[in-house]
Formats: sequence, structure tokens, C-alpha cells
Amino acid sequence: MWTCPKCSVTVEPSFEICWSCGTSVDGVEDLTFVTADDAAPIEDRPADLSSKQESPLEPEWPAPPLELVECYRPRDSAEAKFLVDRLAEIGIMAVANGTHMGNTEYVLPLFSPRIEVRAEDYARARGLVDEFELRKKARREGVDVF
Repeated sequence: MWTCPKCSVTVEPSFEICWSCGTSVDGVEDLTFVTADDAAPIEDRPADLSSKQESPLEPEWPAPPLELVECYRPRDSAEAKFLVDRLAEIGIMAVANGTHMGNTEYVLPLFSPRIEVRAEDYARARGLVDEFELRKKARREGVDVF
């Protein structure tokens, strides 16, 4: 805070001139200063609400829901998470549904997780999943595939 040298009003430090008289911290008076009470009102033209302006853009409609297709049924939630992450790495959005079944997927295969991808990404996703299956099978048999 600083005190105006002309009118002795306390002024906030962020102000460069006194809000009451327009004098700077150094005591230099601004001859063009007008207080807010003495200033004329600022004229704002009223908005013309009567004429409707057509937007050059088409109206925005909600996007259609994504068409998701089942790509793979992993053995458990960990495998589902692994594959969803691998698909994301190559730019394929995927979701794993049914991963919160409390490990009932071991007992009831009907409740195993499902990996779903967009229909247009199915072929690419299937390629990654097929490679994963091949590696998994080779690991079980003890064969070095790659």
C-alpha cells in the first residue's frame, strides 16, 4: 500500500496512480484524469436480437454412437488389460468389458472379459490378437516363434 502525496488516500500497490485524484507515487499529477463519478457513461450498443443471423455452419448434431464389435475373449482381467494397452499403443481404441467379475471367469467362462473395438479397427486389432495367441501358444509348447 502507498499513500497519495496529494490527497493522502491509501492506494493499493497494484495501482500506478491514485484512484481518487490521479497522482502518481512520485507526486506527478495526471491532468487528463477523471474520476469514475465524473466520467460520462460508456455507451454500449444494444444487441440486435430481432434479426436472426444464419450460421454458415451446419447445426451440430450428436455423433452417432460408436459401433463396437467383440474382438477377443481373454482368459482373465489381467490379459484383457494387457491387450487393451497393446491395442492403444498402435492407435486402436479398445475397451475391456466384464473385467470386474471377481475372478469368476476362471469358474464360469461365460463371464470372461470381452475386448471390444470399433468396427473399422477390427481387422488391425485381430492381427495383433492373432499374434498374441501365437506367442502364447508357442510359450506353452516351449517353442521360440520370434
